[in-house]
Amino acid sequence: MFLIASLHVVICLLWFHSGGDVHPLVSLFASNTHYGSLRFFPFQTLGFVAWIIFMLMAFTSHDFWLHFLSPRVWKVLHMLVYLAYSLIVMHVMLGIIQLEDSPVIFLMIMTGLLALCTLHIIAGYKEWKIDHTILAANNDWLYLCEVDDIAESRAKIIVVNDERVAVFKYDGLLSAVHNVCKHQNGPLGEGRVIKGCITCPWHGYQYRPEDGSAPPPFNERVATYRLKLEGEKIYIHTAALPEGTMVEALSIKGIQSKSVDSASEGFFIGWSNENKTSLFSFTRNFALAFVFVGLLFGSLFTLAQRHIADSSFDYDHLKEFKGQMVLKPFPALRVLTGRDISGNPLIATFPLVNAEKFGADEIVKSYLSQNKADAVGVKITGAVIKRDSVRAIELSDGAASVKVLNAAHTMPPAKLTMIGDTILRGQIIDPKCYLGAMNPGEGKPHRSCAIRCISGGIMPMLAYRSNGRMKYAVLLGSAGERINKEVLDYVAEPVAIKGRLYTFDDWQVLYIDPKVGITRQ
Repeated sequence: MFLIASLHVVICLLWFHSGGDVHPLVSLFASNTHYGSLRFFPFQTLGFVAWIIFMLMAFTSHDFWLHFLSPRVWKVLHMLVYLAYSLIVMHVMLGIIQLEDSPVIFLMIMTGLLALCTLHIIAGYKEWKIDHTILAANNDWLYLCEVDDIAESRAKIIVVNDERVAVFKYDGLLSAVHNVCKHQNGPLGEGRVIKGCITCPWHGYQYRPEDGSAPPPFNERVATYRLKLEGEKIYIHTAALPEGTMVEALSIKGIQSKSVDSASEGFFIGWSNENKTSLFSFTRNFALAFVFVGLLFGSLFTLAQRHIADSSFDYDHLKEFKGQMVLKPFPALRVLTGRDISGNPLIATFPLVNAEKFGADEIVKSYLSQNKADAVGVKITGAVIKRDSVRAIELSDGAASVKVLNAAHTMPPAKLTMIGDTILRGQIIDPKCYLGAMNPGEGKPHRSCAIRCISGGIMPMLAYRSNGRMKYAVLLGSAGERINKEVLDYVAEPVAIKGRLYTFDDWQVLYIDPKVGITRQ
């Protein structure tokens, strides 16, 4: 489990949190700061804490650590698996579930949670009944049961002075020992007497029933108890004897027993060859069936996904573009793609982003400064980021991706055309990931990554729906200034933004006052 979780953690840290303006672990805990909100809680931190628990359990799984820490401390540490499971459930429920509108994942998680809780409630109730069974007392002797109530080679578990005791019946004898195995506190009373030794059902540790001592070369010991017989009634003395104390087994050979002989029941022990063939056959068949069902379910689940966009990121197939590079209103490359029937130029504008999670402002600014111009003709080699018909370009080699052709250019100057004051409702995203570098690059699961991209200088963009179509507007301050830092708290959340909308070639730009113009929905 730790190895599987580690693969997931490493991929997520590298994919969503590395390559930004802060260390990936800092990004994990500091990108999404809505720790006071259940709806927007940073679910990734829950998964990370669960992974830490898995790591502690994996690293201490060897018996050396069991001996070094002591069984009680070791057991407490490994019982944290329940906390880890709870964290994982919340990790999923507060993460991907909030993006998915298909009930499949939700039903899968809830079914597993319900099954686990039900089994534990049943087991807990069974244990509760044992702990709250009141035995009739006769001075220091407690009535346990009749001989016939205990199955052959099995035990009856009772509570004596707040300690669980296992009374075994085997080979016409009765013996009582403390119920807790010294290895990992396993329940000896749920084990069997095999070849004259009480065998723990968890890991096969053994103890002689008459003195509670493990056979050589082992030296574990458990407390023993005295028993007596009145007719067919079994009584146990309330005082536990020191661990390893010999107590002569109580003979019941003269009593006719009608109890079922359980010695032939399946009971797997790792160091024994008994029952391994049948168990292996069952496990193999179950595993094959489980894999088949898992593949079928996984295939159907994959086909049911609705958040995979028609997008791409051709980072391994760089392309060349010639056009006009501008810095305002946002870093972009304007490319002349042709002319309409009236002879007017057709211009495609590609937002420019830098490699990893950084904006291209400084690169563009340096070239414009060198040429003392607001726009410059360039040849750019970069990776195309595409979602539907909307495209951007990554400067995959940073400044080396740009080559100035000449300072002059014949392309019509870029200009803004005002549409008017408006309120748009949608989601603030970063164009790099949303358009294709991630898929899906939206919603709460992608929030931390989008925050790192916008914090690193990539222009924030509002994705909104109008007349059934997705539209995009780059967000700028009221005076056209960058407002990356100001919008970080709203990234990947449903928002309404009030501002003045403009067109810029085939893009839109929304000028806003981030202090009053953004409200959560």
